[in-house]
Amino acid sequence: MKNFTLRNAITRNNPSSSKPKSTLKHKLAPSKDKENNPPFKSPNPLKRKLPPLPEDTFSTSSDSGVKVIVRLKPLCNGKDEGDSVIKKISTNSLSINSHSFSFDSILHADATQIDVFELVGVPLVENCLAGFNSSVFAYGQTGSGKTYTMWGPPNALAVENSTIDQQGGLAPRVFERLFARLNEEQTKHSDNQLMYQCHCSFLEIYNEHITDLLDPNKRNLQVKSKPL
Repeated sequence: MKNFTLRNAITRNNPSSSKPKSTLKHKLAPSKDKENNPPFKSPNPLKRKLPPLPEDTFSTSSDSGVKVIVRLKPLCNGKDEGDSVIKKISTNSLSINSHSFSFDSILHADATQIDVFELVGVPLVENCLAGFNSSVFAYGQTGSGKTYTMWGPPNALAVENSTIDQQGGLAPRVFERLFARLNEEQTKHSDNQLMYQCHCSFLEIYNEHITDLLDPNKRNLQVKSKPL
């Protein structure tokens, strides 16, 4: 399983103090009575200022905060679609041996890395900037394409590859988009002294052991939630 998480923290500088004036964290809370409980209005000024996503972009407005997207892996050389037991029926359903299954979205075998990013990565970044924690989990058997989808080919993270090519995976594209959007928002709200802080951890969980990939000497770690 491959995953990464974006956690949101927005602080505003106080000119008279070196400490942040405030930190905002948001969580979705369902309302039991819409008439007696008016819709929650977030104090986050960016939430109402972010531009709407294109209509063809994957929507995140359903009741569940969890979306399941299936990406079909291309067939091996010498095989054609008639040999596959999995058939894409529509944009959100497929059949396996004549049994139908529905998901939030289906990516066909000819979908590109850019298609994956537009469907998953763009809403992920925008939701994070709007004040919501966002996570992506890639789940599948060995050799199903999890690492390729998340990172790209083996040389994608090489030092000499300073730019993301057509094969670049979801994670580097999300990071690139995130920092580009941070620069846009800081420029747009420069009068409000808006400041973003980004922290990164790179962990491997294998056989219930956690290793810090940025410092492999740190093993058997415990993951704890750090207050924002």
